[in-house]
Amino acid sequence: MICPSCSHDNIEGADRCEECMTSLLNLDVPQAGSEGMASSVMEDDISQLDQEFLGVSPDASAIEVIGKMKAAGVGCALVLEDSKLVGIFTERDILNKLTGKNARPDNTNVRELMSVNPEVLSERDSVAIAVNKMSIGRYRHIPVRKADGSYSVTSIKHVLKYIAKAEW
Repeated sequence: MICPSCSHDNIEGADRCEECMTSLLNLDVPQAGSEGMASSVMEDDISQLDQEFLGVSPDASAIEVIGKMKAAGVGCALVLEDSKLVGIFTERDILNKLTGKNARPDNTNVRELMSVNPEVLSERDSVAIAVNKMSIGRYRHIPVRKADGSYSVTSIKHVLKYIAKAEW
């Protein structure tokens, strides 16, 4: 690791420069630069991403919600009860819970199939936080709570679209 003060080549992982004793802590932690994609991803907030919304009742039938998802061209529905987010119903829930040997009947309510208490981001969280949460949690969709208390959803599709539009 090269010391930013004296340019001495130190052993990787050293806390201080062997030559001038300058702290080398956090030099290997990625920092947002002054320009380019790394800066955008680390500094731009989720409000810069496209977002979508389909809200459904927990008592709606899965087949009804699947029809609404298909018509809206979205991969998930937020399950709201009295304007409070109680779950998310995704394509993965459909594949894992409505098909195969453990399949439930078509008239099953979304409440029985949804993923409960989904992780929610604030629209002021950075794009980098969204990507990190999606990666760690293995989510393709993540709810976003807006400043006015309403919800939307952003997805990996929206992140990739944002990156593709970014000016390098």
